[in-house]
Formats: sequence, C-alpha cells, structure tokens
Amino acid sequence: MLRRSHHLLSNFSRHLPGMFYQYRRYPDGRICFPYASDAVTTFFGVKAEQLREDASFLALTIHPDDLPKMIAAIRKSYTELSVWHQEYRIISPDKPDRWVVGDATPELLPDGSVLWHGFLTDNTERKLTEQRLLAAERQRRLVMKASNQGLYDINLQTGEGSFSPEYLQMLGYSPNDFDTPQLFWDYFWGAGVHPDDLRGLKKAYKAHASGMGKGDYHAEFRQKNKAGDWRWIMSLGSIVEWDSSGQPLRMVGTHIDITERKQTEDMLQQNQELLKSSKDRYKVLAKELEILITNVPVGIMFVSDGVIVRANKALAELCRFHDVQAMIGKKTTFLYQGQADYEKFIEQVSPGLQADELVELEWHLRRYNGEPFIGRIAGRALLTGGYVKGAVWMIQDITEQRTTLDALRNSEQRLQRLMNSSLIGIIQGNESGQILDVNDVFTQFSGYSRDYLLTHNNVWQTLLSQQDVKICQQAYEDLIRTGTTVPFEIMLQQGDANGVPILVGLSHLENSERDWVAFAMDISDRLRMNRLKTEFISVVSHELRTPLTSIRGSLSLLESGVSGVLPQQAEHLIRIAHNNSKRLITLVNDILDMDKLASGKMIFKSEALDLVMLVQNAIESNMSYANSLKVSLKLESHPPHAWVLADNDRLMQVMANLMSNAAKFSREGDAVSLYIMNAGPRYRVEVCDRGTGIAPEFQEHLFEPFTQADGTNTRQKGGTGLGLSITKAMLEKMHGQIGFHSTPDIGTTFWFEFDAYR
Repeated sequence: MLRRSHHLLSNFSRHLPGMFYQYRRYPDGRICFPYASDAVTTFFGVKAEQLREDASFLALTIHPDDLPKMIAAIRKSYTELSVWHQEYRIISPDKPDRWVVGDATPELLPDGSVLWHGFLTDNTERKLTEQRLLAAERQRRLVMKASNQGLYDINLQTGEGSFSPEYLQMLGYSPNDFDTPQLFWDYFWGAGVHPDDLRGLKKAYKAHASGMGKGDYHAEFRQKNKAGDWRWIMSLGSIVEWDSSGQPLRMVGTHIDITERKQTEDMLQQNQELLKSSKDRYKVLAKELEILITNVPVGIMFVSDGVIVRANKALAELCRFHDVQAMIGKKTTFLYQGQADYEKFIEQVSPGLQADELVELEWHLRRYNGEPFIGRIAGRALLTGGYVKGAVWMIQDITEQRTTLDALRNSEQRLQRLMNSSLIGIIQGNESGQILDVNDVFTQFSGYSRDYLLTHNNVWQTLLSQQDVKICQQAYEDLIRTGTTVPFEIMLQQGDANGVPILVGLSHLENSERDWVAFAMDISDRLRMNRLKTEFISVVSHELRTPLTSIRGSLSLLESGVSGVLPQQAEHLIRIAHNNSKRLITLVNDILDMDKLASGKMIFKSEALDLVMLVQNAIESNMSYANSLKVSLKLESHPPHAWVLADNDRLMQVMANLMSNAAKFSREGDAVSLYIMNAGPRYRVEVCDRGTGIAPEFQEHLFEPFTQADGTNTRQKGGTGLGLSITKAMLEKMHGQIGFHSTPDIGTTFWFEFDAYR
C-alpha cells in the first residue's frame, strides 16, 4: 500500500504545473534538496539527483535583483521556523526569465538542520499579463476593489453612522431589516461580530488611532450573515476627522467579504500542519495530494480510454455537475463541440502525451449543460500504476481573461489606427527623454523608421539642433512645474535634407506625472504663406508709397495755386484727389506698421519719459487737425510729473491715433478731454470724447485689424480700421495696457497704462 501511495505521489506530481520539493539547510550552511519532483528539470534545468547532496549552485539561476530578498526570507524562516513564501525570477541563458512563487513549511530536525516541505508554481504568464495590462490595470484594480464591498461612515464619539446598501446585501440583509443605521451598529457590536475577533478588531483601531491616521486601518474578523453563517470580513478604512484636542471624530472605510480567501488559507494551513507533524512523509504527502485534488480551485480529472475515472469539486462546478460523483464514468466528449472537434483535439495532444511531455493549450469547450467557455488545458500521460494507462488533465475557465486580453488587443489596434490616421504627429515618451511610441505621421516628418526612433539612444541629437533640444527641455520643465506649457516651434532635421518646421504641443500622459505625449504639426505651408504675405505687403506698400508721395506733393502744389488760378470745378477735384492721396499714404503706412509689428522688425526703445510733457506735445502736434474738424483738445488734470519707461516716437504715434479718433467722432464745437492720473503703482492716460459711442456688438472686435464700428460714418470721417490694432500692439510691445469704456450717445473713453518709473 505504501509503495502504491509513493508511486501515485511521484506519478501525480509529474502532471501538475508545479514542483513539490523538500529543502534542507544544515547548521554549517550546506543546502540540498532531499526530494524534488520531476518538474525541477522544467524550472531549473537540472535533475533531482544533482540536488540531493549540494544545491548551492542553484543561486546562479536566481535573478540578481531577487536573490537578496530570497536569502533574507530563508534566513528568517530558518531562525523563526515560520512559513516561507517568496516570489522571484529564474534566469537561463537561452530562455526568457520565468516568474515563480514558492511556499514551504519548515521542520526542525534532531541534528539542528531545518527541512522545508514546499511547492513551487510557475507565475510567468500572470506576470507577463500584468506587465502588458499595467496602465489599464490601475483603473481595473480600482473597479475590482469596489466590488463585493460595503462602505461605512461612522461618528466615533457618538457611535452614529451610515453604511451602503451593498454592505447589507453582502450579509444577506435588506435595508428593511434595520429601521435606522443605529440598529444595525447595535447588532454589529452586540451579535454580528464573532466574540473571538472583537479584541483584534479594537486593537487594530487603537493602533490606527495612535498613529494619527498615518497608515490605513486594516482588520479581519468574522461576521454573522442573515442565514446565521460566519463570513470573514476585511475592514479597510481611515480616520478622516479629528477634533481640536486631537481625538478621532469620524472614520470612513469599506468591508470586503474575504471568506473564500480565508477558506483557502485555512486549507493550506491544514495541509502544512499535516506535512509538519507526519513522520511518514510519503504517506502524509499522498493524503495531502488527495486533499489538494479535492480542494484545489482548479478543475482536475483523471481520464482512461476517454472516460472520467476521478475528478474534483472544482471541475464538477466548472462543468455544471451537481456533485463530483455524477462525473465519474462520463465520457469526456461532452466537453467538445462535437465528435469532429473531439477527434481534432485528440489528434493535437496525442504526440505530446505519447512523448511523455506536458501538453498545454487553449480550447473552446462546453459545460455539461451546453454552455460554451474558453478553457486552458494542461495534461500529461499517466504511467501504469494506481490508475490504468490514461492521462491527468487540469482545466481552467479563462473566458473572462481571454475576453479582457482580446478587448485590450482590439483597443490597442484601434488606438494605433487612430494615431496613424491622424494628420498630426504623435510622440509618447518618459522623463528621461526616451521615445516609447510614435505614429506613422511623425516617422514621415522625421524621415526615420519607427524602430530607429524607439531604439536609438541619441535620437533627439539626431532630430533637433542643440538650441531646439534646450527649448524642448525647458517646455518639459514648465510642464512638470506648472502642469501646462504653451505650444512652441522647432525645426525637425531630416538628415542632409532641409528641416521640417513643426508646431509642438506638450502634455502629461494620462495617469502619469512624468510620462508625456507630444503633438507635432507640420507648419511649412503656413510659414511659407506668411512669408509670401509679408513679402507681398512689403513690396506693394513700398511700391505704392513712392508714387503716392509724388502724387500728394504735386496735388498739394496745384491746390496751393503754383500753376495759377484754377477753375472752381478743377480746384474742387484737385482738393478731393489731394485728400484721398493723404488717406492712401496713411493706409500704406499703417499696413507697413502692421507688417513690422507682426514680423518683429519694428524697433522699440525703452527710455524714461514724462507723460505730462509727452501729452502736452501731442496735443500741440494734433491741434491743427482737431481745429479742422472744429473740435478742441484739452488736458483737464495731471500730476506734476508722470515718469514711465517707453519709446517716445511710438508713444506719440499712439497719442495721435487716440486723439485723432476722438476728434474725428466728436460733434462740432465739442472738446476732447485728456486726463493723466496716478493709478496705484501705474500711471493712466485717458482720452475722452462726447460722440455717439460704440455699439455693444462691435466693442469686443474693436482692436481687431480693419474693424470699424460704423462703416458709413467711418467712410465719411476717413480711416483704415488699423489704427486701434496698431495702437494696442505698440503699447503691448512697450509693456503697457490699453482699454476703453463706451456708452451710446454719451461718449467713449480710451485709456492706456504704464508702470511708474521711480
């Protein structure tokens, strides 16, 4: 019987996706594996016989980053005889790193050495999935954390509080079972919590309160549901309010049902105790495997000639049988879509079974009631022994996992298509400047392939000049410091060819404070059009100004009578032509000023000016124009001096624009009033008229080029619609501000301000 159990143990351990082992450490530091299942070859690439005397060389197979933590955990378990649990990576020269999870229970032997009984499982697939879904998993964990839980909010001084309906549902109650929240809390402390757990619950609260809420509150306890069953609850929370004396006032948190997890932990604890207390390790291990088969949360079945001869509870539940016994004797064909599908499956797995290899694959299966699901199947042929020739199979339902992966894959593909269909280049990177992803548009801009951009170490030095690299670095620093940065222009190099000017917008990548995403737009056409427009305006304006100056001079001479007395009708026509030539010259000058302002060619000096003297000079210079319109200019009030930093000539042009506008739109006999006042740390100049005012619908567009509030009146009075736009641009270039307020039929006041120069 013992031989048969040992044979069954050895046979069965070969077919599970994990490794059973015994690990021994002697007082002098020597280590070995007295026993290791055949899976040791899969995990470490060695035979069990090589480990029975000395296993120290296995340290070379542990990832260097994980080895110190693993050694520390083993020492702790050795010293305290506590359960050892560790997750680490196994490395090999010709294969990717493999993640494994180990659990072992230590046993102190008479000679002072410690023997661990353990099990090692392959965790690689889960780790890879976690890495691929890392960004989405952050949000998914929040959603999962919120499921199957009940929220509570309680006043710690009065005992009054509230809780979410989900908490009652978790315990089988409905809101109607408790008329008030207080009745529920009375039940909770009186009969709801298991008496053995009250002390630990209160102790966890006191520890949280003594830390002044620096850490989260965490406790696990049993609570009775409506059916009278004890359910394990994990309580997570935090004190969120304190009174003036530092006493806790209010606490919020959540209760989560962890009964299944506790049951699993209890089962593992029972198994570990069996391993520790047994003198006949093979007999106990056989029993342990029996328990494991029965209780492991993965479906397991032994099959002989296509018939199920042994199964566990998890498989019965997975396949929708009411109990395990109902599965015994059933043909496995019910799992497949039909006879053809079953034969296809057998054809695919037979070579591996016959070669005594572990077979792993995914297959579309059916439950006994016909419901479809996607299963992960792992199996291996059984040797003759406890069971007749057959195979042992492990089946997991991975429908949800596969759906999630497919959804992620589809989402990634849609996102990639969206990125590549955009007319804007998109670049994603991290704080070290490494490019993590680009779309096809940016590869066309740069002239380099996606692989080159993602793998080249000095890619930015290749793509940008040193000055543009500094601009990008400054933009990223502004983004980290302020959370935003203005778009900026740089030149993207294309090898020996001409560069591509691009406009770049930089932003944080969602859910990340350091990663960034940039949007690049080719502005070659825009710059070319702006350049052509500027050149056209400049050429046309200069070509117009020269003949217009001659025409104006000639007309002025004719009007003054240099050619003798002209007929009255001819004199009238000469006067009209002279006035229009002056308007054309003003328009050309305004266009040239706008062009210089837009291109940055207009030079501004910064010198100390007395606004009082400047305004007086401006009134004197523009008085003749105002008189021609039968309007007077008057400086009503001013301080003794008003010193500012500005350009005298440009400020005189500003004053001329404002006073001529005010005079032009004033009634005959009116006066344009000017004021200079001290507005705190600034000086303000106001130009006030008593004209018809500006209609509200035109006020928001008043400073735009070619904007005139009343086209008819403007044509009568004259004007280009550029004066206020030029005035605003000039003042801003000199670090001044301009504004206005207007009331229809009462008048308009334009003002500008400068910081006082002390």
